[in-house]
Amino acid sequence: MSDQKNGTIVQFNKHFKDANTTKLRYRVMLGSAGSGKSVNIAQDYILKLSHMPYAGANLMVVRSTEASNASSTFSELVGAIHRMGLSEQWVIRTSPMYLECKLTGCTVIFRGCNDTRAIERIKSVTVKRGKLCWIWVEEATEIKASDFEILDDRLRGVLPSENLYYQITLSFNPIN
Repeated sequence: MSDQKNGTIVQFNKHFKDANTTKLRYRVMLGSAGSGKSVNIAQDYILKLSHMPYAGANLMVVRSTEASNASSTFSELVGAIHRMGLSEQWVIRTSPMYLECKLTGCTVIFRGCNDTRAIERIKSVTVKRGKLCWIWVEEATEIKASDFEILDDRLRGVLPSENLYYQITLSFNPIN
């Protein structure tokens, strides 16, 4: 299945269509390694963050440790930008890891939950423009319930546009 936004054609796995279109507060995506869930999530977020109706939305990507984002979520999101031919529209910084769409002003920040200092950094996250609307927790089984509660609390307040919505995406490989 393909989707077209901003003149960009992207291939999506048809099994993720409902997940990509839901505006429910929580979406859970599980599948074995190689199932394409992380590729799908990365493409879905890059398309939305590159699309003007979502201007004002920002994404925080979380793993158990912040450093583990570099070789997983950050790479997936940057790969999605390049595959979709959107490199000219995005600022990509590796230190600290940060993405910003030049067209919409939407940003992607990366955090970890490995200790008290890391959690305090999550509690004080702010964005330059708009609101933190979306959180993607990769390998969600690696974070504690108390960390999830802090993340969930970050998505609050009145949103600046009717196109925006709060959502946490939990992705992980099945345990059994």
